[in-house]
Amino acid sequence: MAQQDLVVVENLRRARGKFTLEIPRWTVPAGVVVGVVGPNGAGKTTLLRLLPGLDKPEGGSVRVFGEDPWKAPEKVRLELGFMADDQALFNLRIHKLLWVLSGYYPSWDAALVDQLLERFQLDPSRKVSQLSKGEAVRIRLVVAMAHRPRLLVLDEPAAGLDLAGRRALLQTVLEVVGDERCSVIISSHQLTDLERITDRLLVVHGGRVLHEGATDELVPEGQTLEEAMVGWSAL
Repeated sequence: MAQQDLVVVENLRRARGKFTLEIPRWTVPAGVVVGVVGPNGAGKTTLLRLLPGLDKPEGGSVRVFGEDPWKAPEKVRLELGFMADDQALFNLRIHKLLWVLSGYYPSWDAALVDQLLERFQLDPSRKVSQLSKGEAVRIRLVVAMAHRPRLLVLDEPAAGLDLAGRRALLQTVLEVVGDERCSVIISSHQLTDLERITDRLLVVHGGRVLHEGATDELVPEGQTLEEAMVGWSAL
């Protein structure tokens, strides 16, 4: 039997003020890294917020693991990790924050948390309010990955990270997708990073899909993702 897609979006419409995102159809299978790219205001964050059920579409359907994330957010979030660089965190010491959050996830992996804290060079005794922007991004990444989600959704995860932090992030993303049951959807302005790790791209501009498909088919050999996006007028 063919494996069910982790994400199925059909005839999606989501309005925010004068802006409207419309996606006729988009699917994400298991075992891939998908890059969602486009200029500021293209609709990337609008789309990603629909996947964990943070927002409700005005039309069409969004299914994650076969569920409607707006109607069944608890089911979806047990197997979905979401991270955005403006995501709110309780102002606790890191170890206390992680202990509180662990109670919500049966699949919480304490050993993985310790590994990620070490990789991202985070001191668990520090309070969230004491963290730099880059450190706050890294603890959000730990929180998103700690329960070993089948789908990891990352909205600008490299914001505030230095080169070492970005390398640690990329290494971790690739390890997640080492499990063929899992996928990552990542939106980032770090196009060089996306080019290196993505299997597929969704290119959006003005709330519309410009291109969707395999990265190596959309970005020909000898061309960079940035050059391709200039050609698509998607920067």
